[in-house]
Amino acid sequence: MQTNLHSQLLKSTAKDESTAILEVAKEIAVQDVEGIIFFCSSYYDLDKLNQGFNKNFSCQIVGCTTAGEIYNSYETNSLVVLVLSSKLFAMHSVLIEDVHSFNLSNAMKVASQLESQLTFSHYFDAQNMFGFLLTDGLSLKEERVTSLLNQVMGNVNIIGGSAGDDLEFNNTYIYSDNKFNINASVLIILELKADFEVYRMQHFAPTNKELITTEVDFQKRIVKEINGEPAATAYANINDLDVNNLNSEDFAMYPLMLNIANNWYIRSISKINPDKSLSFYCAIDNGLPLSIAQGTDLIKRLADEVRRIEKEFEHIFFTLGCDCILRKVEIISKGYTKEVEALLKRINFIGFSSYGEQYNGIHFNQTMVGTVVGKRRNVK
Repeated sequence: MQTNLHSQLLKSTAKDESTAILEVAKEIAVQDVEGIIFFCSSYYDLDKLNQGFNKNFSCQIVGCTTAGEIYNSYETNSLVVLVLSSKLFAMHSVLIEDVHSFNLSNAMKVASQLESQLTFSHYFDAQNMFGFLLTDGLSLKEERVTSLLNQVMGNVNIIGGSAGDDLEFNNTYIYSDNKFNINASVLIILELKADFEVYRMQHFAPTNKELITTEVDFQKRIVKEINGEPAATAYANINDLDVNNLNSEDFAMYPLMLNIANNWYIRSISKINPDKSLSFYCAIDNGLPLSIAQGTDLIKRLADEVRRIEKEFEHIFFTLGCDCILRKVEIISKGYTKEVEALLKRINFIGFSSYGEQYNGIHFNQTMVGTVVGKRRNVK
C-alpha cells in the first residue's frame, strides 16, 4: 500500500470478486474520497464485480478491463485501484455509449457537459487539469474518438488507452455509470491542486526497410497485401522471419512505423489471419509508406525518462498511465521484468497493459503514456 494525504494506490490479487473489493475497501485511508479509477482482469465475473462496487462504494468509479494490470509491477488476474481525495482532486467523467456513431456534435456535447461540471476552474485550462480516456479496445474506433475529443477540449492534454481482455480478443469493457459497457469510451477530466506533467515514450526508431500497403480493409484494420503480395509474406520476408510461424513476439520486436507531422508513431500488428493478411491494433489505409522499426535499449530509455521525472518532481504521488501489451511481451521475452518494475516503482506507476495508446488526438501502439502527479522541485 502506498498512501499520502490526498491519494492512494491499492491492489488485490484475490480471485473471488467480493474478496478483491473488500480487500481494497478496508485499506482505503484517504479522507473525503472524490473518486476511484480502477483496472481489472477480464477473467473476473464482471457482474459480481459491479455488484461489489455498488455495495461498497458511494463515490464515482470508472475503469476498464485490461491485458494485464500494473501497480509498480506487472500483475495478472488482479484489481488495482487509484483512490483520489476531494481535497486535491475534482474528478468528472462522461460516458460515450456508442463509439461507432460518435461524431463532432456528440464530442461538443461531451465537452460542454464536462466544462459545466468543473469545480476548481470555470473553463478548460491545461495548467489545472488533464484528460484520461478509456476506450473499448476491440471497437476499432479509437482514432475517431480521440481525434474528435481533441478538437473540442481546448488545450487540455488527453492521454488514454484501449481496454483489453488478456489477449483473448473477445470483449473489452469500459466501466462508467455503475455498469460495464462495450463499444464505449469514458473521458475523465481530473482537476488538480497539485503539479503534474503528461508524457509519451517509445523505444523504437524507423529503419530504411520500407513497405507500402497495397490492399487494405480500412474498417476492419486488416492489411491484405503489402508491396503487391500477401501482407504476412512481405512482412516476414523483409524481417527474415518464417511466415508460417509468426507470433506476438515477432510483432513486438518488428513493429511498423508511420510518420505523422514529422513525428514517428508505431502501428503494431495484432495477429496473422489464415489468408496471410495482417490485423492491426491501429487504423491502417491503402498506400501508406511504412518503415520497419528497430528497437533501441528499452531499459535505458525508460531509465532516462524516470530520471528526468525524478529531476522535475520532489514528490511523486502517482503516475497514471497506459503501457502497450506488446511492450510487456518484449519485456518478458527478454527477461527485463525485474528491471522495468524497479523503475516503475520509483514513479509510483498505476495503470494497465493496453491494446493501444492515445496522446492528444493520435492513436498508436508500443508506447507508454502517462501523467505524473506530485510536487515539483523548486527551481530558482
